[in-house]
Amino acid sequence: MLLQQWYLPLLDFLNECNNTSLPRKILDCGAGGSTPPLAIFYKENYETYGIDISENQINKANDFAQKNGMKFNIIKGDIRNLPYEDQSFSFVFSHHTIFHMSKDDIRKTLQEMERVLVPEGLLFVNVRSVDSRDCGGGKEIAPGEFLRKNGSREAVYSFHKDNELDSLLDNFDIIFKRKWTILIAENWMDKLSMIEYIARKKG
Repeated sequence: MLLQQWYLPLLDFLNECNNTSLPRKILDCGAGGSTPPLAIFYKENYETYGIDISENQINKANDFAQKNGMKFNIIKGDIRNLPYEDQSFSFVFSHHTIFHMSKDDIRKTLQEMERVLVPEGLLFVNVRSVDSRDCGGGKEIAPGEFLRKNGSREAVYSFHKDNELDSLLDNFDIIFKRKWTILIAENWMDKLSMIEYIARKKG
């Protein structure tokens, strides 16, 4: 159930993308992992590209692709400085990734995602809500930003108020916005709350 809930927003995004006349070329910012979201779009005949900062996560995604006869074109890089030309993609998304960054880095990432999108191109992003139970865990380094252990290293976790991200999407028309909350199956005391956006870049 949790896995289905995790990827359901991307099916909504896929539906919006399919309803445009734009070329099916898509970029995933944070594309690594053992269940890469790009597979959803590859199966729908999209030309897929991805970028991830972790070579280990890229290897996991490539292993998945090889086992399933897919090709995602994932490269190692920094989503705050995308190595792609302006207006290179019809669709760009970041799924459960940018909340592992500071809010200033989130701003930079959204600017880069906007830059590589064509006019009228579609964007999907999601962030952690301040209503998540783990908001406040760790050392607060800025409003809504916390530094805490993630495995063997320290990582930043950012949490947003309901309308906080809206101001970073001034050059987009927000066509879909949803906040959802689930109790995580492994520990029913854990509450995960997310805010997600689908937006169209203004022409």
